[in-house]
Amino acid sequence: MSAACPQCSAPDQSVAVPHALDPAAQPPLDEQTRALLAPPPPPQPAPHRMGGAAICFYSLAGVFALLAVFALTRPRVDDPTSYGTAYALGYFIGPFLLPALFAGIAAIIHAVSKGRHGRRAAESLPQQQAFWQRNHAVWQAAWLCRRCRVAFFPDGVLRKDFAASPPIPLDQFPLWVVTAAERAYGAAAPVAP
Repeated sequence: MSAACPQCSAPDQSVAVPHALDPAAQPPLDEQTRALLAPPPPPQPAPHRMGGAAICFYSLAGVFALLAVFALTRPRVDDPTSYGTAYALGYFIGPFLLPALFAGIAAIIHAVSKGRHGRRAAESLPQQQAFWQRNHAVWQAAWLCRRCRVAFFPDGVLRKDFAASPPIPLDQFPLWVVTAAERAYGAAAPVAP
């Protein structure tokens, strides 16, 4: 199938965008054009960021651990080991109990928050995947005129009642893919694979 370019009305230099990006296509496209015509990226879950409560408890743990180190390095007149093993153990380990408690609380808060984030990402992934498939289907339907260096959608390529697009400058092509997908399939109704 060939489609006529809406700018020059000639079909001889028109090629489907996926075929234009094929490494074996002749003549090859330059890197900037390839980047502008690249397919929509698949959905990726947002990275989890540490919450304020976990940061606060980790900070408190660090401050109290630093204070414990300063307390232990301060010169003493008497030897803590002279009072017995239990006292010496309490003297050397005791100052680090509060920092350890704060660090444990921070780790629990962070793990709960990360688990909640993972569940939310897993719940939203099917919808994001459906929207990506819709956008990818629209991207596959796009054409490129090598002569005019414009992209376009031929008449009826997305739906029978979907009119042909005007010539699309390549720097606007990614936005046109998303917009055409919304117009053709609706914002809430992804295309079936």
